[in-house]
Amino acid sequence: MEQTLLGGRYQVVRRLGSGGFSRTFLVTDIHLPNHPRCVIKQLKVQDKDTGTLDMARRLFDTEARVLYQLGNHPQIPSLMAHFEEDQEFYLAQEYIEGSRLNRQVEEGKPWSETRVVLLLQEVLEILSFVHRQQVIHRDIKPSNLIRRHRDGKLVLIDFGAVKQVTSSPLLDAETGATNITVAIGTHGYMPNEQYAGKPRFSSDVYAVGILGIRALTGIHPQKIEEDPITSELSWRHHAPTVSSSLAAVLDKMVRYDFRDRYPTAQEALEALQNLPNPLHGLLGTQIYQTWMKGANGRGPTFPGDDSDTAIGPTETSEPTAFADDQDSTSLFPVDFAYGASEAVPPVSSNLAIEELKPYARRRSIVVGSLMGTLSLLVLWRSSLTIAFEPSPGAVVPFQAAAIPTLTTDFGLLLPPEEKAAYLTRQGDRLRYQGRYPDALATYNQAVESQSDYAPAYLGRCRALIALKRPLEAIVACDDALAYSTYYPEAVRSKGNAEEQQGKLLAALALYESTNRLMPAMFEAWLDRGRVLQKLGRSAEAIAAIDQAIARNRESAEAWTVRGEATWALQRYDQSIIALEKALQINPDYGPAKELRKRAQQTLGR
Repeated sequence: MEQTLLGGRYQVVRRLGSGGFSRTFLVTDIHLPNHPRCVIKQLKVQDKDTGTLDMARRLFDTEARVLYQLGNHPQIPSLMAHFEEDQEFYLAQEYIEGSRLNRQVEEGKPWSETRVVLLLQEVLEILSFVHRQQVIHRDIKPSNLIRRHRDGKLVLIDFGAVKQVTSSPLLDAETGATNITVAIGTHGYMPNEQYAGKPRFSSDVYAVGILGIRALTGIHPQKIEEDPITSELSWRHHAPTVSSSLAAVLDKMVRYDFRDRYPTAQEALEALQNLPNPLHGLLGTQIYQTWMKGANGRGPTFPGDDSDTAIGPTETSEPTAFADDQDSTSLFPVDFAYGASEAVPPVSSNLAIEELKPYARRRSIVVGSLMGTLSLLVLWRSSLTIAFEPSPGAVVPFQAAAIPTLTTDFGLLLPPEEKAAYLTRQGDRLRYQGRYPDALATYNQAVESQSDYAPAYLGRCRALIALKRPLEAIVACDDALAYSTYYPEAVRSKGNAEEQQGKLLAALALYESTNRLMPAMFEAWLDRGRVLQKLGRSAEAIAAIDQAIARNRESAEAWTVRGEATWALQRYDQSIIALEKALQINPDYGPAKELRKRAQQTLGR
């Protein structure tokens, strides 16, 4: 096979690996100029009868359409082609040069809390997009996350083409054995409902939470005990210094009952963004330090250089290629432990590498001022730092570099796209703190940095709603939708702005649209129920609120609206029960206290 052209255009360079029911090849596309590289995954179907092939073909085509849609995201590999040849199925995907996350999440080597939070935020940001497309990934794990060399960003791979096709009998590419019962997911990262074949969006949230716990504890998830009574994971004693706020978020992400988790990645992301800032006084974004290897007196190469990188052929069977750490640049998240004013040992030619390790990982380039102060300046696709390579017993500078004047916010040094994302996260943090004018100003900065960055416009819309400026908020939400045509969060926020103006029917139409676009979004069902109740359509309000409660049982507002609607329908006992439930969740929730008091007075209780 290696000597043939796949699909009449793809020349096999080498076989990357095999696993399950697939084989993967690095290929060149001879039909395009310069013969660019891509990766082909071959899926094998055992039973070649007409019915089985037709079913496999339908599933394969559906999966290819999903991959094509998801590939519009810059951190998901693009689908370049899919085709059938000799009754076998092939996917051609973008070639990603990078390093698997499982090379960095190592057994017995726990990460710092800051680093874990940054990792979770980046994964959840990608996954939020995936969930907005109504796709459940089903196999989030370190080996399906790649740190891309050229820009240091994570790339999420493996969206389950094999797993969908394996609902028909398939042939193992290596052994020829069949396996009709295939576990869709990976042990340790799969929640119980996924084992039962009923995955939900919150199943992906569970897997991301497990990823965070693994990084934080340095322990493989299959080695973490369960509480024998509750079936919840007992992991906190493996990370005794973890903050209670992060631990609470992780606990909710990995609840045994899917109804107790965050319903989608977006809600989990917002919970993380609402944590006390672990990077106060430092960089509040994903910044990476670079490990560079010099040879024969050459200076370091930077991410994005057009160099021929060695491929690890035994690395994986996934449709992605990975650089060999021995011969290339790779990127690692920075573990910040010091503020900009804290002194560290001066970098000098007689400073042993071991002395540098508390401040820098491996052969890293965390910048040490030549005057002896760590400035927390990092390389970001530029030569702003001094790179060091160990020689026997010493640290030797590769090249001189001018250290710029330090600013108060290093996030502003990022390239436009990263800067816009950084500023939007800062705006979200300010908004969660109730600092709405500051949040609005920060979102405006994000828009100035990148004028087509939809999340910045959404943040602006939400801040304007909080400031009671609904007309401007609608304009901002429309801008978000102009730059991201599928954006249920923006549709819902526009509904909030219409509701704030008293335009209840317009708001209701937008909430209903959000429910169709993203049925898992709890907030939109709550909004819909609230507006229906305002319109006096109590029976419909109860139906919508029940949908909201099914997605989040811990909302005092949802139970309060249900109490109001059932009271309007003279279902008094149901109303009291709903209001009591609201006050169990939040004893100080004013609307529930007021309604219960009025209800008790009316009923004479």
